[in-house]
Amino acid sequence: MTRRRMWVLLGAVGSLLVIALIVLLIVWRGGAGAPEGEAVGRPQPHSSPAPLALASVPAPTATTDGPHPSTCDELYSPAIVAAFGDLVLNPAWVAEENSDVNRGSGDPELIALIDAAGERLTCVWANANGGSGLGLTTELVWVTPEQSAQIQSRLTAAGMNCYEELGGMRCLIETTEDGELVGESHFLRDDIWLATRYVNTGPDGYTHDIIANVWADE
Repeated sequence: MTRRRMWVLLGAVGSLLVIALIVLLIVWRGGAGAPEGEAVGRPQPHSSPAPLALASVPAPTATTDGPHPSTCDELYSPAIVAAFGDLVLNPAWVAEENSDVNRGSGDPELIALIDAAGERLTCVWANANGGSGLGLTTELVWVTPEQSAQIQSRLTAAGMNCYEELGGMRCLIETTEDGELVGESHFLRDDIWLATRYVNTGPDGYTHDIIANVWADE
């Protein structure tokens, strides 16, 4: 082999090594033409995503940090249950439409305040077979301080005898309507309103018994 041909061969081999090195660098860097520090093929966002809408916050209601009986049975001692004799607690007919069962008050404004308060427990003592000339209804209502103030104002305006008792406010009224003895007993303490209306019945100590059971742990 002449010296000229040797140099030509060495030049060809050198060119092949340079080409191989360039290809290796391209593959190692992840592809030619990609800007440094930017991932290839990954789309970039053009704007920030819109914030999610927050759910609406419900209006404030009466707090329930205090007593919260869930059934009428929790309100009464065995002695009061026995004192009602033949009357039973929440007979099936009182839940029927148009039963005309008494509310916790006969005053339209107080009934409106009971309905506006929302959560309540209704306990009716009545004849098991239907309406009769005697019965008693208590509505235990959870109220806000503002509602409690409205209730007290209306009880006073309705001519009831109100006084402080057992850590709360007690209001009473009793009268005769068409020969029937009709009365109401109301008690406000903490966030609870006991609204009771009775016709020709009502064991002595009825409201005191409820208070003793509802606030037994206080």
